[in-house]
Amino acid sequence: MELSPLIKKIGHSLAEIRVRALKSIICKLDHSLLSVSDLVQEKMLFVYLLEWFNFPEVPMQEEVLQLISTLSKHPTAAQMLRDVGAVEFLTQLSPNVEPPLRAIIDGIFDLLFQLPELLPACLSNRPVNNSVGCLKFSTFPWLALTTTDQHILSSNESSLRSNNHNLVRTTCELLRDVIMQDFPAEIFLQRPSIVQNLLSILRLTPGESEAGYLRLQAVACLQQLCVGLRKRLRFHRDPSFYSAKEDPVSQNSSLSYSQEVHGGGGQRSLASSPGGECFPRPSVVGRNGQRPRGDGQDGDAASNSSQRGGAAAQASRQTAPSPADAAQLELPDLGVEDVLVLQLQQLSLAQFTVATMEHAIPLLRTGRSERLFLPAVVLLRDGVCDLVWDDTSLVGMEEKLKITMETLGDIMTYHESCSSDCPESSMVQHRLAYVATAVFTIRLLQTILPLEKASGHLPESAVAVLLSLCLDRPFSLAYPSMAEAAVAYLEQVNPEGHDLYRRTSRAALWMESTCMFLKETQQQGDKNWLELLELADQAIDGLPYHQHLPIVKECIHICSYLWKFEQASPLLQTESQRVLLKLLTHPLLPVKTETYTCTLNVVKECLGVQNVVKPVSSVCSGVHFLLHPKVLYQISAFGLQDPIGKVNSAAKDILLFLLKCPLMMTASTWDRFNQALYPVIPILQSYAGTEDALGNCVLLISEVSNEVRDGVFPNTAKLRAALRLLFTKEPEVRAAAVQHLLPHLTSVEGATTVRPTLEGPVLSSLPSLFCLNNALDINLDSSDRSFLKVESVEKLFSIFTSDTVDLTLRRSAAEQLAVVLQETAMHPVLKSLGVTDKVICFITESVNDHRKSMDLTTCSTLLSLPLLSLPRYSLPFQAASHHAVSPYCSVLPPYSDLLSLTHAKETLQLAWNTAWHSGIDNLLEDFHGDLSLSGSQVLSLRATHLPSSLQDCVQDIIMAAGHASVTSALSRLRLHLLIDRMAITGTHTHSCRDTLRSLTWQPAIARFVQVRPACVEDERLLVDVIAFLSAYFKQSHLASEDKDLRWILELLLKQVSTRTRWSPGLLSSSPRSLSTLAQINQRLQRELTGFINTLLHRLTHTTDRFCLALTGPFESQLAVRFLQCLRVSDAPRFYGLPSLERNLLGMVSLTAQPGWSSHCPTMEPQSLCTKYLSGLLEVISSFYVEWGGNSMSFMGKGVTKNAVICLLHLSHEMMEAGSDDPSGSQLGLAWLIPLWVDRDPEVRFASLGVGSALSSVPSGCQSLSSSCQNISGGLWGTLLNILLDQQESTMVRREAVFILQNLLVMPMPATADQVTDSTWQSPCVHDESSGVCLVGLQALQALLYHCQFFQHTALMATACYRGRYTFDLQPSARDPGPQDSTTEGPGTAPVHSSVSVSTMLISAPLFYSAGQSDTDTIDSVLSQNSRLADPAPDPTCVIVTPDLLSALCGLLANLLAVLPEFTLSALTHSQLFQSLARSEMCVRINLFVSLVPQVLTLLKFLSSFSKFLKSCFILSSDLIGQMDFLKPLLANLFTVLTLDTKDLGKNLAFGIGMILNLTVDTTYELLLLGLTALSLSLCLCVAGLIDSCVEQMKLMHSHLHMESVRPGRGRRKVSLYTLNNTITTCFHCLSLQMMCAVATDCRLAAVLHALWPWFLLDDAAMEAVLELLCVYTANCTTACSSLCCGLASGPRGPPGGSLMHCVMKLASGVAPDNSPVQQLAFSLLANLAINKDCKGVLHKSNFLQPFLSLPVPKPGSKTGAGGLLGLWLRLLLSVSFGEDGQLSVLRLTGALDLLADLAATQPQRHRHYSNGSRPITTTDNALLILHNVCFSSANKPKVLANDKAMRVLVSCLDSKEAEVRSIGASALWALLHNYQKAKTTLKCPSVRLRVHEAYKVAKKDAEKNPDIMNTYLLKCLENLIQLLNT
Repeated sequence: MELSPLIKKIGHSLAEIRVRALKSIICKLDHSLLSVSDLVQEKMLFVYLLEWFNFPEVPMQEEVLQLISTLSKHPTAAQMLRDVGAVEFLTQLSPNVEPPLRAIIDGIFDLLFQLPELLPACLSNRPVNNSVGCLKFSTFPWLALTTTDQHILSSNESSLRSNNHNLVRTTCELLRDVIMQDFPAEIFLQRPSIVQNLLSILRLTPGESEAGYLRLQAVACLQQLCVGLRKRLRFHRDPSFYSAKEDPVSQNSSLSYSQEVHGGGGQRSLASSPGGECFPRPSVVGRNGQRPRGDGQDGDAASNSSQRGGAAAQASRQTAPSPADAAQLELPDLGVEDVLVLQLQQLSLAQFTVATMEHAIPLLRTGRSERLFLPAVVLLRDGVCDLVWDDTSLVGMEEKLKITMETLGDIMTYHESCSSDCPESSMVQHRLAYVATAVFTIRLLQTILPLEKASGHLPESAVAVLLSLCLDRPFSLAYPSMAEAAVAYLEQVNPEGHDLYRRTSRAALWMESTCMFLKETQQQGDKNWLELLELADQAIDGLPYHQHLPIVKECIHICSYLWKFEQASPLLQTESQRVLLKLLTHPLLPVKTETYTCTLNVVKECLGVQNVVKPVSSVCSGVHFLLHPKVLYQISAFGLQDPIGKVNSAAKDILLFLLKCPLMMTASTWDRFNQALYPVIPILQSYAGTEDALGNCVLLISEVSNEVRDGVFPNTAKLRAALRLLFTKEPEVRAAAVQHLLPHLTSVEGATTVRPTLEGPVLSSLPSLFCLNNALDINLDSSDRSFLKVESVEKLFSIFTSDTVDLTLRRSAAEQLAVVLQETAMHPVLKSLGVTDKVICFITESVNDHRKSMDLTTCSTLLSLPLLSLPRYSLPFQAASHHAVSPYCSVLPPYSDLLSLTHAKETLQLAWNTAWHSGIDNLLEDFHGDLSLSGSQVLSLRATHLPSSLQDCVQDIIMAAGHASVTSALSRLRLHLLIDRMAITGTHTHSCRDTLRSLTWQPAIARFVQVRPACVEDERLLVDVIAFLSAYFKQSHLASEDKDLRWILELLLKQVSTRTRWSPGLLSSSPRSLSTLAQINQRLQRELTGFINTLLHRLTHTTDRFCLALTGPFESQLAVRFLQCLRVSDAPRFYGLPSLERNLLGMVSLTAQPGWSSHCPTMEPQSLCTKYLSGLLEVISSFYVEWGGNSMSFMGKGVTKNAVICLLHLSHEMMEAGSDDPSGSQLGLAWLIPLWVDRDPEVRFASLGVGSALSSVPSGCQSLSSSCQNISGGLWGTLLNILLDQQESTMVRREAVFILQNLLVMPMPATADQVTDSTWQSPCVHDESSGVCLVGLQALQALLYHCQFFQHTALMATACYRGRYTFDLQPSARDPGPQDSTTEGPGTAPVHSSVSVSTMLISAPLFYSAGQSDTDTIDSVLSQNSRLADPAPDPTCVIVTPDLLSALCGLLANLLAVLPEFTLSALTHSQLFQSLARSEMCVRINLFVSLVPQVLTLLKFLSSFSKFLKSCFILSSDLIGQMDFLKPLLANLFTVLTLDTKDLGKNLAFGIGMILNLTVDTTYELLLLGLTALSLSLCLCVAGLIDSCVEQMKLMHSHLHMESVRPGRGRRKVSLYTLNNTITTCFHCLSLQMMCAVATDCRLAAVLHALWPWFLLDDAAMEAVLELLCVYTANCTTACSSLCCGLASGPRGPPGGSLMHCVMKLASGVAPDNSPVQQLAFSLLANLAINKDCKGVLHKSNFLQPFLSLPVPKPGSKTGAGGLLGLWLRLLLSVSFGEDGQLSVLRLTGALDLLADLAATQPQRHRHYSNGSRPITTTDNALLILHNVCFSSANKPKVLANDKAMRVLVSCLDSKEAEVRSIGASALWALLHNYQKAKTTLKCPSVRLRVHEAYKVAKKDAEKNPDIMNTYLLKCLENLIQLLNT
């Protein structure tokens, strides 16, 4: 709703309008049409509400104040009111209003002065992300700290302020290695003193001792913090880990625990509901000692602990844990913290990010902080939106961002200016730093500054560097997307600069076109002349910049060539002439000179005397391009008068050659020249003379007796030319003109009577006839007054026009009128008298009387000359002129500034050199002097150009003579990788890793890995090597990286086996005495741990078999090394915490790999797992149990969490290994149960996951039950309490469900007699009031009833949350999206949603901690396409994900098994069926197809729900009729099973296939119960099944290949049987549409080709695969093409050829027994023959030749289409559907005769199908082939010449069947179309008669039955008759 107009009316001057607007807003608020959140961002609303009281008339005062009070309750509105001055205004207003209104104002003051509630009660455990309009995310949930934690942070913060640099360094390392691993990242924002000190370290001056190293340490800490914040942000957005529980250590939470304990294994009384009361938190056993620093190196921790903790520790050492210990837990010492003050001081995510960049960006001058900015900019994107530039609520944020951008501009300028004044190595470093800063700057601008706001907020320094960046051509070539973004910003902020960039780019394009033009002209073969002329035109435009004159010569030669031919393209001639004229008129003098010189050379070459011995026609055509009036006009009018001597001299020579060489031209060429010359004769005659050769040649043009030009020009033209010469200035020319004129005067018939005799005096005066000795300057009087009378002028005019007046008087009147005309005042009078018309009439009559006609057009032409030609004539009048300059000349755009500006000139230089050398890769040396590249430019180019720069780095490593060179090269390599990530891989020219893969860098790196470090420098170098390898493998995995993975695995395996320094044993290296060695050792451990984690993560994505073969031994060897590192002393104080933290992180990654323990050569997997279990339990015991008092402290939480996750992974590994005790229950589980209620939800989840794995075996269930005996409620009560805790996170509750589900598998006693005999005495409940004790199923029933389990489960089903995130990172107040209307809270759940990434990870058997991906900093998982609302602000808000519902369905199914009647009754009573079914997931799942995680999760729920229903229906089929939701549910099942996967990703399709594979049986059993019927093929219509089938076939190929070298036949038969089933499954999948593309992507053809040798051994398998291929290739071009491709990159198979070749061999090799294999082979070939590629294979292999040797059936025999002949004919019919195939058929010698014979055979046609059609016979196929070949133009003569074929086609017209008549008529029509000879052949009377008869019959049939066939036949015959009649 647009509120602005309504809000403006509140400030209107008319009270009535104000009142209406106010009432409208209040009414909308009352009826929920508007919400307070819609109004709080409208600043003017608050202004108008306050100004309401300033108007003279103030109605509705109470309503206005009440509205202000309502709005003030919102923190944003309160802030807005304070900003607009509401406090001062209301203070002054209060005394002037009534007391009731004054009370309202006081209430408003209370709201305005109230401290902001940063964490509302219901949202205390979720982030605040909408308190400020411009922030996408504000603050994290508040976390309270224990005294220990406070002391640790305070101690480290004070250490950072120390003057002891060594202490600061160790503190930074401690922060990275321990503190930031233990404490949640948001702690450092909520208590920002450590962050502030780290930022202050960044400001240390370079001159201070070790300042550089300390800054690096601080940068590393901040970088790790950014990554941690990113992970925590994802964690808090994950619905699976959303928890509304109060923080256990929060000062507002209650930690009162029950002290009731019943001995003897008794359970807690069930007097109250677990849903409304929490069970007590199980305590941990041990001491409460503290570690002040947190590094484990503080000596005896007990000495620092409290007396209470020491006593507890002593008790724990002396005695075993008693049941009382498990129930007693003292409250943690929270210390004294002013929470409100701290919350007001905390940093928001945006504030932290901006402050970090503000302090770290200056370090870019030294190039030491680049790695920090990538995670920082990602955090900034998540924290701030573009509203930051308009929102004033964040004070200083906008200014800090501007300062940041200004600093970036200054740094770029610094690096750019240093590039030319430094040594070579420094120059490269500066260049790379410049590029990195530029890429980061663009990313930052794209993140926070929209284009439309750039002009008002981008600082000047940033604007300046944007221009230089846009003109940086190496940068643009390397990172085009970044350059485009820079150009877009430049256009907004600097239009002049953008215009300069545009001009520079255009000039660079012209340069590239020039080089391309030159290369194209030098290439041999056919050319695209139009494109070449376009390039020439652009090259000419670029001449001012490159001045490469050889292109002129090439252009002239092209023009000459294109005009040679008589039938040349007019378009090419026009375009080439335009290029020629552009060159002839070019403003640059060198270009014009070169043009005329080259043109003259061409003329000399074509018309020179050297060509006398050559045929005239072969050379003279080369001057045709000049023989055009436009060209000759340009040369004559402007070339001859050019001020440059070389130009006018060449122009004269050109014209002289043309005029003097008629004998060197052909007659046509000479005529063409004269025709082109005629219009320019007036211009040329101005150069007539007797002294030079050109003048003499021109003079001869008008000579009558000129034999050369006899008959070329008419006499009239020569007469005009002679008369024109009389106006020249030279007397000799005028005398010659008289001689040329005399024949015209004397040769006319009757000349002696018409003209007087020309005597000597007359002849001597003729040359000067038009020469004026005294020129009269007619200057007309311009005055308005005249001294002449109008009457006198009129009388004079009447005398002049009178026919009766004497001629002498009329002549005198004319002379007087000429005098009168000198007065302009008389002009109107004479015009009115018609003097103009009268004079023209007299002249015309005079000419006619003397029989001398004159073309007035010619006169006008004669009188109008080019301005430059006028001075060469002596005209007795002022002649008109035209073309002061050439009409073809072009104006050069300004270019001198581009050549003077450094950046623009360098851009042009590089553009020219790059284009000249066909790219940067081939750029060797400069070319043009002005365009030569300087040494610094070449160096800068090589540093920016990735292939060159990376090659230099590798070469530097190979040739390095010392450590410094290698370190520098590795640093550059890492910087390239970082730039690659910041520039977003895939959008620039060269990917860094792709380029590296093309280089041989591995040997250069391997030598440093293979050698054991011998000194500190060696270790430091090894750190850099590992850092590079980690950066290289960190980015997303590609299949092309498998080679690199194989290399590194082989290298590491070798090093691990030899126990070199490289091995993970390094992780536990002993302490060094020297601090430098210790520092390097710590760095080495840190980098090595990170690299191992990265490598293990990459190995999960590879499918390369060799890599997978190496992975197992590598992981097992690594596991042994990690186990050796896990050496734990007796006391926790001796732990090396940094090393332990890193070891456990590595172990988490390692144990997440399936089968990591199964390849150890020294011990069995079970033994290795047992040792791991022992070591991890020791860690847990030391860090959690023994330090029980600190269980609420964050210190050591990193160790605890990672150890628990390792245990979870270990439990799965042990179960896979077949262990009966996957979690070591025999070692005791005292450590496990307390973890179930740990402060960290991830620890709770992982520990419950361990319990889930443990409960999968009976012994584990016993151990779990025993461990919970001392806890109120026991095991069942604890788990039910966790499950039914509505505020607990979904993942934790799900694991509790799994344990309960496993516990139900245990045999529970049902009666009192069974209790005594049962070893499983659980559950057990005891009622204190009645003394009744229940065990087994009765206890379970009572427990479920007491807990109201089914009611709670139904409530969970109705509260299902399908949102992808718990909150969105888009500001919704000002930027509502289209989805806002459908977004809902967690109770109602929006439709467009998805499961978070961490949910997808942890739903797998192995668990990664949320946010542990190494690629998170670059790959955003925050989708902006699914905007989801935050959980509703309700204290009871609950999130239940589909994963939890899926688990509940499994639990309910188990309950049905053990308590069927009770469970069915409870399910019916609680309406749980309806609650689960009403979840919109079931009926709207098809809406989620575009969101992969949602679909997979919802399909899992659908599968579980279906299995649950199946269990219900088996117990009671009567339920079917009672469930009205079954119909939509089954409709939804049908929708899913028939889901079209063409738009789904491969992973989603695979997932659907796997899930449906598991649920097909369940679904069909449901359907078989009488619900509906569904086809099996539809259930398998998923692309995932195809993918899985292909993968299974690949595995079978490997198995068959291995079996082929082993004896025995039985296994092969089994494998072939399994393979046959797989092929059948794939066949059903491909039977549906849109599946063939999926099969092609899976390389189905290549896999089948590899398996072909085994198919040949089994006919059943061969039939199955041929059927599969027939379905696969039907109507699928890509499938057909895949069959004719070889096995270049496919799996191993038969050598050579393709799958199509195998099929062809099979078809031709099988005996003609009409077997199914043979039929299927030909059917497959018929499919393939339609494809062009396959048709080519058939033709090249000469496969069709055997067709000619087939036996022809005898006439009258039954010729069905099923025999071998029929198979061949069907194949040829498919071949003949294309023109190339039609040609191939008739290339077979004798094929036409054979087809005609077969088509002439009349089969017996007695059998018809039920629909009236008959079977297709060989005759039909032969006739169709004959029909098809008639459509080929090349075949028509052959068909017409074949009498048999023609007889067959004509005889078809007499057939009784409409189909046959249609085939014949269509074929004859095709023969007649565009083929005149066919008309001659077919116009014979017999044919025409048959056609007319057939037409009559067809017309009748069409009238009776107008079906398609009859209509088509009639159309064919009509066209046939029409063609025969023409």
